[in-house]
Amino acid sequence: MSKYYLPLVVDTTNLTEVTKIAQRAQELGYHGIGVGEHYSLPGRPSGRPDGFVVLSMLAATTANLELGTLAASATVRHPVLLANSALSLHLLSGGRSFLCLGVGSGKDAEYSSHGFPYVTSAQRLDAFEEALAIIRGLSLNRGGFSYGGKVYALHDSTLNLTGDFPPIWVGERRSKRLLRLGGRYADVLNIHCTGPAQAQEKMSFARSVAAKAGRAKSDVRPVLKHFVVTETDQDLLAEALGYSGLRKEGEGRVEFIERMKEEDPEAIIGTPDEVRGNFEGFVEAGFEEFSPILLPNTAGKIKEHMELFAKRCMV
Repeated sequence: MSKYYLPLVVDTTNLTEVTKIAQRAQELGYHGIGVGEHYSLPGRPSGRPDGFVVLSMLAATTANLELGTLAASATVRHPVLLANSALSLHLLSGGRSFLCLGVGSGKDAEYSSHGFPYVTSAQRLDAFEEALAIIRGLSLNRGGFSYGGKVYALHDSTLNLTGDFPPIWVGERRSKRLLRLGGRYADVLNIHCTGPAQAQEKMSFARSVAAKAGRAKSDVRPVLKHFVVTETDQDLLAEALGYSGLRKEGEGRVEFIERMKEEDPEAIIGTPDEVRGNFEGFVEAGFEEFSPILLPNTAGKIKEHMELFAKRCMV
């Protein structure tokens, strides 16, 4: 069976509820759980506890799940702090964690209101490249690592703990630069794609970069991510996609669903049988690991959909 990592937006401080979700995901056959990271917009608390704190709790209350960030915003934490947090989680979880890093997809206001220095997307990409190089460097050079960049400078920096470093993931969406960085530094590319052909094209490019950097092509493996909206019939599916508020005049439910598919070709939308058919196509093309973003994916609402996906859609 393929491996499925369940992204979970933890929007509650009821950590007993979050633990029950994770334990049920384990029973249902999910391979792992990922917790994302965003910060509050001005004057609007997000309700999200720190991702590493949540994952540390899950390390103590689950037995088999791989636990990781999906994704940590590498441009809001110093890379040395990120690396030490990731290594601590990996050791405390018995070696069943991963560190997925993202550039940081928050709105400009999310960055500027907190004083995060890399407000624009271009600034974040530049800082992300240095952070990724540093985290990889720290993971490989445990006796001390030095780095001199435009953003960061390290002088014989050493991680707090010994032991194996967790796999480094890079989250990518529509960015050739991120594919290039993933090929150079990552163990896993967590990529959006419209279908198997595009996924193969992206991985071929990233692996060619890996080879040029002196790595084996097999050093970089794919985990494919898709937004997934599934319901048991067309009426429920249309409502889940926002039919009541987003339909055009005279547009029926079937036409509306088809339009939603066309407007977001990276999403997988349909009944459980249709969704399963999509994943069967990826498996037939040689892909084995997925991180389906089941919508809605907040802690209070994901329970029904994680059950439906596990029982009807997993290949």
